Amino acid sequence: MEEHDYVYQLRPLIVSSVMFLILYPLVVSAVHYFSRLPVLELNVLTGIYLTAMLGTLSLWLIGKSQHVQIKDGKIVFHSLLGQHILEPQDIRRVAFYFDGKGQEVAQIRTETKFYYVSEFYFPFPELMSDLEIFIQKYGLRSNLESYAGLNN
Repeated sequence: MEEHDYVYQLRPLIVSSVMFLILYPLVVSAVHYFSRLPVLELNVLTGIYLTAMLGTLSLWLIGKSQHVQIKDGKIVFHSLLGQHILEPQDIRRVAFYFDGKGQEVAQIRTETKFYYVSEFYFPFPELMSDLEIFIQKYGLRSNLESYAGLNN
């Protein structure tokens, strides 16, 4: 199995945040122009905007640093928060399912933590194929057979 670097897709998360950051000042300015907001309310609205801006920046930084690799018999999760290496003996179960929005998700369970791989990783089909090969190669416990049966 060749090594791939699967990166986290930021576009679905960031586009809406950037639209908010562009439209919010326009709406607040228009409301303030027509109804003269009190200083306290204007300060609260400015605080909300600054908090949203910092949240968007931190979301972008953390999301930009997220990568998943399946290499040398290990699954490696990289992010600003550190690197987590999962070896086959660390993995208790891998569960495949669809979330409430119909997006495909793989949940990797270790002794103490859960790791999630979703359609936000690119290229997702190749990641899922590599994960399925990894499960079969190391005989990990999963719902792969029943999950694959649902997709046929």
